[in-house]
Amino acid sequence: MEKVPMKRYTSMKVGGPARLMAFPADEADLAAILRKCRDEGLNTRVVGNGTNVIVSDQGIDEALIRLTKMRKKTYKKTSDGISVEVAGGISLTALIRENARRGLSGLERLYWIPGTVGGALRMNAGSFGASVSDPLQEIRVMDREGKKEVRPKMAEEYGYRKSPVTPSDCVVNARFLLTEKPREEVLAEMEYVFNERMKRHPMEFPSSGSMFKSVHGEPAWKFIEQAGLKGYTLGGARVSEKHANFIINLGSARASDIFALTKKVKSEVFEKTGVLLEEEVEFWGFDA
Repeated sequence: MEKVPMKRYTSMKVGGPARLMAFPADEADLAAILRKCRDEGLNTRVVGNGTNVIVSDQGIDEALIRLTKMRKKTYKKTSDGISVEVAGGISLTALIRENARRGLSGLERLYWIPGTVGGALRMNAGSFGASVSDPLQEIRVMDREGKKEVRPKMAEEYGYRKSPVTPSDCVVNARFLLTEKPREEVLAEMEYVFNERMKRHPMEFPSSGSMFKSVHGEPAWKFIEQAGLKGYTLGGARVSEKHANFIINLGSARASDIFALTKKVKSEVFEKTGVLLEEEVEFWGFDA
């Protein structure tokens, strides 16, 4: 696909066109696409469900590779538990639902994080005291040359919003070790997480989830509230009144509104609290 409007492929519902978007069906297809882009001198980026990305209104002159057609997953009983090997393009929420159906525990506290498995691993997504890397055993990645590499989990490489997955890595698949647990208990945990998200987060508006990382264990929303920015509006973008670490699209926002509001929040928080916030969301195609 050419000239793909990114507002259709990002959760914030903003952004101009990407030069190309490819949807590989399997690993061979992915390798061929990567080699072709390399041979044509075209820069590539991997995009999952677009839940952690804001693309500029002008768009980006790059090829985006979306792995959401690669959905294979395999469950296998081992002496230590149940091993599941899952494609990086699978929805994390869909995986957790399937785990629950099978009575398997390990990822349910991440329920309703809207990204793909690959995207979640890239940022080591977490919620309610759990991280996607907790039950992880290994990942398999493909680089821009089409070369594959298996990377066993090294605990020191994973931390708060930190992982060894680089922007040039395509997470082809990941292997998790899950434990058997009564299905009703797994579902109850998922229901608790979902209800808490509905109470705390502005789910009724387009957003990219948490905009800023915690600072020394303190959530970013505390500093944003201290700076008096809850509800602050710029163009069609607003700091959510429900959760100050969410910037929401009121329906008419442009990517430039989101970008400007993010910079405004960082500046005001630093001026009023002395804390320098760091973005959790990636901005593509913007001048720093």
